[in-house]
Amino acid sequence: MKKYILMPLLAVFALTSAAQDFDTDPTLELENAEKQVKFTVGARMMADAAYYRSDFTPLQSGASITDARIRTSMTYKDWYFYADFGFGGGKFAQKNIFLQYSHLDNNDNTHAVKVGYYNDPAGSMARNTSLGSYHFISRPGSSYALGEGRELGISYKFNTKRFMAYQGVFTENAYNKIDAGFNGLTVAGRYLFRPIADEAQTMHVGVSARFAHLGGGVVTNNVLKKTLHLGQAMETLVDEDEQFVNADLDWANNVVNLGAEALYQNNKFFARGEFFFKSVSKKRDSYSLFIDAQNNIDGWGDIDWWENANKLKTNKFFGGYVEAGFQILGNGYKYNHQEGILGGLDGKSLEVVARYNYTGLNNLTDGEYYNAGRGHYYANGYMEDWPGTGATSVGGGDVHSMTLGLNYSFNRYVLCMFDYTWHKIDKPFLPYDKNLHVAQARVQFTF
Repeated sequence: MKKYILMPLLAVFALTSAAQDFDTDPTLELENAEKQVKFTVGARMMADAAYYRSDFTPLQSGASITDARIRTSMTYKDWYFYADFGFGGGKFAQKNIFLQYSHLDNNDNTHAVKVGYYNDPAGSMARNTSLGSYHFISRPGSSYALGEGRELGISYKFNTKRFMAYQGVFTENAYNKIDAGFNGLTVAGRYLFRPIADEAQTMHVGVSARFAHLGGGVVTNNVLKKTLHLGQAMETLVDEDEQFVNADLDWANNVVNLGAEALYQNNKFFARGEFFFKSVSKKRDSYSLFIDAQNNIDGWGDIDWWENANKLKTNKFFGGYVEAGFQILGNGYKYNHQEGILGGLDGKSLEVVARYNYTGLNNLTDGEYYNAGRGHYYANGYMEDWPGTGATSVGGGDVHSMTLGLNYSFNRYVLCMFDYTWHKIDKPFLPYDKNLHVAQARVQFTF
């Protein structure tokens, strides 16, 4: 009797294990076949060392425990629960925590409903890949600056051998901790087509789309002001300073993300890449702010003057990356069909990897003048304090990043990584910084 109970349970485990966020199958497994329940516990630790060399503005070289995790899961019939808690950097952080119901239909297609806190489907292929399974010390910078991370919501995934449709609805803040306004609404989806999908190799192409209406902000002069922050560290976790590439967009209202991706892998080689586009529209109560501005010595005679001095512009940014790797020795690269991502190294392995990344957060308006001393743009090609700058440029910074890496896995649990990255920087606020060199290493233990 137990044999007949165990067989469907194993089928469910095979279905849900590909969806779990463990970088390797957890060592500790507790199973009650009669009650069709399985419980697992795993952990991960990353320790990084990094050396930075810049033209002018320094980053802090050193070493750090960049990530430490405790991860648990439970499977019951078609139900799967996962919880992931982080302690990297000496701080507790809530990571993934979700409940998923998965079902195989008569054609072996997967239907899965997930609810909880986890990665946005349209966040990017890179952000949907666990960092512990990534083949570089950091994910590409553009996936942080222009992609999205974890959000609280509900999603539905339909997955076949050739096609995946993954879409959901999410909130702006997982804990509804906003100063004013309401918790915004996001709709997102990721769609893949696999023209090649067999044991020897896989190729997929895909698109993603995301629309977010921001709801939360702070009240300024009795007007709700919503601000969106974009930024990335320099593809390192030891010093995660975003000063070289960052932008704070005041009066942000709606955000549209569009993405395209491609991946190819066989036993010894992989190549993958993504393109990101982000548009941020603005909205405010200009009349109330105009009225409030009358209460000072300058004053304003007409609202049109005020709006011309405080223009709003929809900002558009783009970026992307391409990566490739070759496995010199090992068990070969594996494709995670349920998630549409490349798996990590499996067992004793040696690989070389390379990446090019571009992040563009400079959205400049022709004819505007930038004064580095004041950190402001001016609309008329020269500095003018009154009636206002009237400028709409955003100088968040552009960066081209080239990375070479060498990774060696002693076994399925212990991994060493070595990366060298050269960043070519164009940041108006940091005119003396053009080059940043990063050499870093990692020891990772996962079970």
